[in-house]
Amino acid sequence: MRTDPAAIARRPLMAAAAASGLGFWLQATGAHAATPTVTVVDTVSGPNFQAFWKTYLIPKVRKDLGIEVRYALGTGPTLQLQMKSWREGAPEFTLLFIKGLDLSNMVLAGIPLQPLLPEKAAIPNLSLEPASFLATNNGVPLEGKGVLFWRAQFDLIYNSKFISNPPKTWKEFFDRRKEFKGHIGLIRPDAGSGGGRAFIYSFLAAFGVDFTQPFADLQKSAAWKSAWADFTEFSKYFAQPVAPSPPVMFHQFQTEQVWITDYAQDYSLWSAAQGQLPPTTKAAPLDKNIVGASNSWFAVPAVASPEQKALDYKVINALISPEVQLHMLETMYEYPGTNAWRKAPASAWQKIPPVDKAEAAGIRMTNLEAITYIQQKGMDHIAH
Repeated sequence: MRTDPAAIARRPLMAAAAASGLGFWLQATGAHAATPTVTVVDTVSGPNFQAFWKTYLIPKVRKDLGIEVRYALGTGPTLQLQMKSWREGAPEFTLLFIKGLDLSNMVLAGIPLQPLLPEKAAIPNLSLEPASFLATNNGVPLEGKGVLFWRAQFDLIYNSKFISNPPKTWKEFFDRRKEFKGHIGLIRPDAGSGGGRAFIYSFLAAFGVDFTQPFADLQKSAAWKSAWADFTEFSKYFAQPVAPSPPVMFHQFQTEQVWITDYAQDYSLWSAAQGQLPPTTKAAPLDKNIVGASNSWFAVPAVASPEQKALDYKVINALISPEVQLHMLETMYEYPGTNAWRKAPASAWQKIPPVDKAEAAGIRMTNLEAITYIQQKGMDHIAH
């Protein structure tokens, strides 16, 4: 039987993860029980950012704050279900690193999350966060319960080996669909990744859907029906099968089955730098770029103890510091959740546009009912 202190210290978290059924991967830190510890569950990161946690964020928190981070992967719906049974003072995870849709759904479901915006004394770097993003997500008032870590940006992603003059608008993309027959990539809208949902939401907006309308009215509108008909026509030119995840679509790029898609700029360019996409991969703006479809957020369970919340706040403050946010921008092509990008060196914009230029033509996904419809019914609108 193993009796070393590190193993004993890890057992409570490992047992909780196993009992939750979340299928978490646990970052073994070797922390002793007496060491201040924050347990993080991540529902948003792909392989790129999972590596960033392990190689940069966790070691930096340990070095700068003397706090160990135990890190696990999870899924939003399962985590939300699990949180309903958490007891006061005994959350299984003390810091949530979650995608925007998970945060919106948790707030709507009444999951007890700690309001963070009033904690400016404990988290002084909150002053660097954009108030407009903190107020709502997917059209859901956040009640101050989330802190933004990165802002995602979608762009046209294409292989310049095959496409020298990429479309500049969604209408041009649609009109040139025969040119790209069988080579347009899409991630299934019902996948864990939000990439396919953002693609479709952007397409529908470009073809006249007014997502500011209540969903009941939206469904009855002529624009809704017409835009979906155009999307179905467009889908006849998609690569088949439609990819169930980003890695599968990236494999389609590597095998030259896919030449072009609308997807996250940061993950795509990072993947190209790692050799997971062709070196000829480039990004270009469209007239309706999605801003924030895959934003990442910090949230803190309200049931955590005051002492634990104080540790969580220290970690959040460190991770939204200008130093960390700028390092993330320059190495991961992720737009900072704070205004740190304004002080980025010119070299940071060699592959991606500055945030203000990227967001100038950007739209946010604000209609949660429409997003849910796209997730549940989007595949029904794809021609087979």
